[in-house]
Amino acid sequence: MRTLLITLLFSHQLMAQHAEQPLPLQDNVEDMRQATVLFSIEDVREKRHYWLERTPALDHFLRLKKGSEEVLKKADSREAKKLDLSFAAGFLRCQYQLPTAPGNCQVVYKLNMKGEEQEICAKDDKKSQEIQAFLKELNKRF
Repeated sequence: MRTLLITLLFSHQLMAQHAEQPLPLQDNVEDMRQATVLFSIEDVREKRHYWLERTPALDHFLRLKKGSEEVLKKADSREAKKLDLSFAAGFLRCQYQLPTAPGNCQVVYKLNMKGEEQEICAKDDKKSQEIQAFLKELNKRF
């Protein structure tokens, strides 16, 4: 009986030495309960802010904030994917293909695509038209 007890104690100590220790939490750990913003558009003139977000449960919501009022609409995954791709195409076109007018910039739209930001100036007509066409499509959903 004594040998059995010693053997169990010795095996327990060996197993405890090889057990994985939990890693310390890092400071930049994000809360997974938060929704991920796929894109956002702030219309500075109209004081409106639009964004598409995805929850951890993979639900998609369109939000519109005008002043203190906020409107929330659920979007199915096909609609959300279509909006996300359309916004990405416009965002990239504005950033890389359309020319920027020289001079001072009066910002009319602030765009954000997955952390990448871009400001559209009032004098950039082609860029403004690109975003206005997308906003027209987006407003149909509200």
